[in-house]
Amino acid sequence: MTNTRRERAIALRPVEITNQQLMEILSTVRADMSTVKGQIGNVEQTLTNMNGRIGVLATTSTNTISAIDSLARTPLAAPVRAELTVAAPVVISNHEPTREESNAVYAHIHNLMWKPKLSLRTPENILANNLKPRWDTNVAFNKSPNREIAERLLSNLERRFGSSSMRRSDLRKRLHTNFTSRTRRERMSDDEIAETNALTRRAARADDNECRRVLAYKDNKEAIDLVMLRDCANTLQKAVMSDGESADEMDEDGIKYVIHIVQPGWRSDECNRFIALVDTYAVQAMGSSANQRIRRITTSVSNSAVPDNISPNFPRWALRDGL
Repeated sequence: MTNTRRERAIALRPVEITNQQLMEILSTVRADMSTVKGQIGNVEQTLTNMNGRIGVLATTSTNTISAIDSLARTPLAAPVRAELTVAAPVVISNHEPTREESNAVYAHIHNLMWKPKLSLRTPENILANNLKPRWDTNVAFNKSPNREIAERLLSNLERRFGSSSMRRSDLRKRLHTNFTSRTRRERMSDDEIAETNALTRRAARADDNECRRVLAYKDNKEAIDLVMLRDCANTLQKAVMSDGESADEMDEDGIKYVIHIVQPGWRSDECNRFIALVDTYAVQAMGSSANQRIRRITTSVSNSAVPDNISPNFPRWALRDGL
């Protein structure tokens, strides 16, 4: 009797469920069933992959067993250190070094090497310069002491430019170029050195003039095009702006250096007027430093032909007689 009463006391009472609660339960059940269905699909895919792998293993088992038997019959060799058999990772870059990257390497090599002429000949600078490595121009590049100097410099260059596109072979090539340049220069006569310096200054001026003119036209395009009454885009090209220049000469008063210019005859008068107009804005942009600019005086016109490296979009009005 006691047990019967206790069972009646703890008997569950029916729970009333509303329609809304029933819908929520059904929604949860559907979501769980969808998850289970997805998991079943993953299991089927896994079994399919395993079946494929088992098939591959089965087809290659004969070759594998034969290889193991062959290895077992091979006589034992002397033990080899594992680290000697592991090749160091090699980073191969297909990217060719840019001109800016090469110039940075050449500038750094120039700073590392001994300089025959110092701008500031103080005792400190002279001592520091004498401690720098110096090529022996009477010995080949791959011979001692140049070989040891090259290795020292390569280590320095790799630490500085190792993260760029410069490979060890690229750095070594530029070191060799520095060596041959120094060797060639030391074997030049005074007249040859003076001519080389003049060519170097002329090339540097051409690059500087091109940069200044392009920037001046870009900053003042509307004003320049208004004066020229046309769109002057595609006119400023390096081959177009190249003039025949003399070496630095003293002016008639013997006070300042001047450069005598020979204009190319294939340029039209409008093109020459356009370049002169751009030069005016370029000089204005220089400000007070324009006083340091060497004066350029046009003396004659050459009969040179139109350069081959002018782009096809060069305007016809800039050519004399529309050539």
